Amino acid sequence: MQVLVIARVVAGIAREKVFPLVKPEAAKVWEYVASDLVRTVHYIADHSGAVLLFEAPSVEAVNEAVAQLPMVQAGVLQYEILPLAPYTGLKELFAN
Repeated sequence: MQVLVIARVVAGIAREKVFPLVKPEAAKVWEYVASDLVRTVHYIADHSGAVLLFEAPSVEAVNEAVAQLPMVQAGVLQYEILPLAPYTGLKELFAN
């Protein structure tokens, strides 16, 4: 199943608290990419966070993985987990 994770730095957190976590966070995300758990990762344009597309057997598996992110563990990152389903609206184009 595909799951979208929107992760943002908690409002009001000082940059000095976030910057030391950037490299460990990137290393963990790379681990997930290399293991095919994360398919894509993008910054939010203003660099307030990131959007990750997970491919996992369950939402619980994604929750467990996100909980292991260094920024989440440090309490500087909040996140939203959105399970995705295939879009079926295109079939309406071809309905009689």
